[in-house]
Amino acid sequence: MLTLNGLSGGYGQANVVHGVDISVAAGEVVALLGRNGTGKTTLLRTVFGLADRQGGEVVFDGRTVPPGRPDLLARWGASLMPEDRGVFPSLTVTENLRLATRKGFVPAADPRELFPLLTERAGQPAGTLSGGQKQQLGVARSILAGRRMVVIDELTQGLQPSLVSGALAALAAVAAGGAAVIVVDQHAGLMLDWCHRAIVMEAGRVVLDAPTGPETRQRLDELLMVR
Repeated sequence: MLTLNGLSGGYGQANVVHGVDISVAAGEVVALLGRNGTGKTTLLRTVFGLADRQGGEVVFDGRTVPPGRPDLLARWGASLMPEDRGVFPSLTVTENLRLATRKGFVPAADPRELFPLLTERAGQPAGTLSGGQKQQLGVARSILAGRRMVVIDELTQGLQPSLVSGALAALAAVAAGGAAVIVVDQHAGLMLDWCHRAIVMEAGRVVLDAPTGPETRQRLDELLMVR
């Protein structure tokens, strides 16, 4: 579904991501992990055309994505929930969800069932929601828009623990429905419990790409150890 060939990116002259080669298949849930400042967010922003692509290639669903064209990935069925949740503050919860909904597409998981608050606060402007409530709305928007791929930066940020397992189960259902799913989060152990594969970044490079399992967990502990 998504293939990155030697992808490098950053902001202006600042190079943050260096020659990344990874692929994510349809039906796969991949955890993108690493300590703060290792380039995870910049990698995603480069993929989606929100940071400067400085080299390499992005291929989505068999089509090469030119640099600086976030509209194409959106048109082709990919969604990104950025760190700031990506909601429209002046629009209501319902209006935010309506904008994300793709005509004729019914996601494998219903975000309104996942997050009842979205129905309870349907007419409330998104900008007046709490951080955790905006997180629910952002995740829901990503599921509604991600017909072929859902990417979420910092999934558990602000979410109540009681909602986290439901969100992960929903993303697993989305993947089982044929989409690729990429999740960034600081809770590495939790991600290993739910994801098929872990990709770990350090200093803008991929240092581990392996199926989740005991050996990967041990290696991950070594890589994420505070130095």
